[in-house]
Order: sequence, then structure tokens, then C-alpha cells
Amino acid sequence: MNVNIKQLEALYWAGRLGSFQAAANRLHTTQSAISKRIAELEETLERQLFDRSRRNAQLTPAGERVSLAAGQMLSISRTLIEEAGDPDEYQAVFRLAATEATALTWLPALAKRVRADYPKLRLEIEIHEGGVLLEQLNRGRYDLALLPGPMWGKIYEAVPMKTLERAWMASPKLSTPPVALTVEELSQYPIGSQYSDTIHARLQSAWFTRAGYPLRHHIQAHSLSVLGELTRVGAIVAQLPTGIYSEQLRKKELVRVLVTPELPDVQYFAVYRRATSHRLAEPIAAIAKDLCDFSSRAK
Repeated sequence: MNVNIKQLEALYWAGRLGSFQAAANRLHTTQSAISKRIAELEETLERQLFDRSRRNAQLTPAGERVSLAAGQMLSISRTLIEEAGDPDEYQAVFRLAATEATALTWLPALAKRVRADYPKLRLEIEIHEGGVLLEQLNRGRYDLALLPGPMWGKIYEAVPMKTLERAWMASPKLSTPPVALTVEELSQYPIGSQYSDTIHARLQSAWFTRAGYPLRHHIQAHSLSVLGELTRVGAIVAQLPTGIYSEQLRKKELVRVLVTPELPDVQYFAVYRRATSHRLAEPIAAIAKDLCDFSSRAK
């Protein structure tokens, strides 16, 4: 029986990511190469490992068992290769994911530090909402994700970082009162939020619902920057990160809106999968914990 690492990689990542093309992107090869490796593996094992009747790459029960063993083999292989090398000369790809709030504040400092500590590491960064990041982390797309929580199971290592401070803000054009509003009073304004797959949007929606005042006028946007601009021009009232919008608050382009009870802030975590983690996931998560700072916009 002649099974090689490339075949096991193809099976494992096609199963994890749900498509041969996604596995090819992950492994920096072509879809045809992935198909060939999996076909060779199926011929060697005399088992059908993928259900060809499905649109996505769906593992058969036999494929699930082989994929589990492949994950263990890949972890052992990676450990052997990495232990033989010098971390300063590490040349692998490291896939990092972060939310927009992180990207607008301290992510550039993290990228600079990682490049300094691992100059030959190929760092790939993606920016998405927290819900997208968690879904893709589950599928094995990222080596490390920086996102709000906690929503983690035992398969994850979650390194706690700082809390993202947020406040209700509005344009001075709306002439919001200087005294604290009730949730009922706030609900009369057009309210903005990120889309519902983000933890901030879910917390905000639950906060209004628990108080008995579901939103009448609600605007959603994928981009935090778009929300900020809509708030600045007076189209909405929104809960925005105070560090990112400190300059607009200082210039009176935005004003804080006091509300009682307050909507709680959310802590961020550096999260990676324990079983199949990249060797650098732990040290880079430690760097992220050290550098995490939402207090001001990156310059």
C-alpha cells in the first residue's frame, strides 16, 4: 500500500473546506492535482472517499474515517518537519483572520511584529465579520483568528485579549438629549448595526428585545466604516468602537449618546484549533495578546 502525504493533505483539506478548489488554494496547487491525488488514494485503499453525487466535496463514512487518520498523520508530519528547523527560518504559510475593528486599530502592529520575528514566514491575512471568521475557522481555513467571544468548544484554544470598548454615538444634527436615554427612547431613533451574524449585532438585538422594544427603524451594514459614516451624517444612531472614532468625538463630528442600562462590551480572543494547529499558532497568539489595543485608530 503506497499512501503519501500529498494524498492525505488533499483528502483532509477537501473534506474540511468542502471543495477540491478550496483545497487546491490551501495547498497552492491545482484542482486537477487534488482530484488526481484523491483518485489515487481511493484506488490504493479500494474505497470511495467522496460522495460524487453531492455538489460539494462530501466525505463518505469511509472518507470520514480516513480523514480523521489523515489529520493525525499530517499533525505528526508537521511536527517532525518543524522541529528540525529554526523558527527564525520558518518558511511556511500562516493564515491569520481578523475583524474590521482589529484591522483598523492594532492589526498593522501585529503584522509588523510577525514579519520581524519570522521574516521568511508567508503571512496571509483576511478581514471578515466574526460570524464568517468562526465558520471558516471551523472549516480549517485559518491558522489563527482574532475575534470576539467567547463561543468556543473544547477543540479550540482561546487566548483572552482585551475588550473592545463601544459607545452609542450620533451626529450632533440629531440633537440627542444630554441625559441618559432609556432603551424605549433610544428605539425611537433609526438604529444601525453590523449584520446579524456578528456577535455585536446579536447582543444588540437581544438587548432591545429583552427590554421589550424591538427596533422599528434598523439599518444593517457589513462594514464598520460604513456604519460610522452613516452615523456621522445623521442617518442612524449606532454603537461604535470608541478608540476608532475618538478623533470624530474630539472634533464633535460625533457625540456620545448616554443610554441606561448600558450594552455590555465584548472581549476579544486569539483562537486556534488544538488538534491541527500550526506550530506558530501559540506564539503568534501570545504576540497578539501582547499587542492587542483598541484604544486608537492605526496610522
